[in-house]
Amino acid sequence: MIFFLIKIGIVCIILYLFLQLSNTKKEQSGPNLIKRFRKSFKGRNRLDQKIATEFSNSLMADPDSNIKTNYWEKDHDLRDKADIHRARLNRYGRSKMNGKMVYMDKVGRVYMYNDSGEKEYL
Repeated sequence: MIFFLIKIGIVCIILYLFLQLSNTKKEQSGPNLIKRFRKSFKGRNRLDQKIATEFSNSLMADPDSNIKTNYWEKDHDLRDKADIHRARLNRYGRSKMNGKMVYMDKVGRVYMYNDSGEKEYL
């Protein structure tokens, strides 16, 4: 009978310790997950990405705003600007890039006006 009570006592102690350790891990993981989420949501990369999307949306909304490209820009930035330029041509029929207005006719040919006022197809 005594051995039986000792076995039950040991099982109860092990169960109690197991439950205490599992509760400690749950309490630690909760706030850490929230802190990690806040950090990733407010991080510098997230802010840079948000600024870039707002800038590209503002460029997309106005075909008369100039898209400037420079030789030191990264490839993905240049591709994004070229995509915006093509999208504006398809949507509005005109787009300004590097200070030059480029037009697209109904057939889909791209042209610009030269100094004498004639169309130059690209």
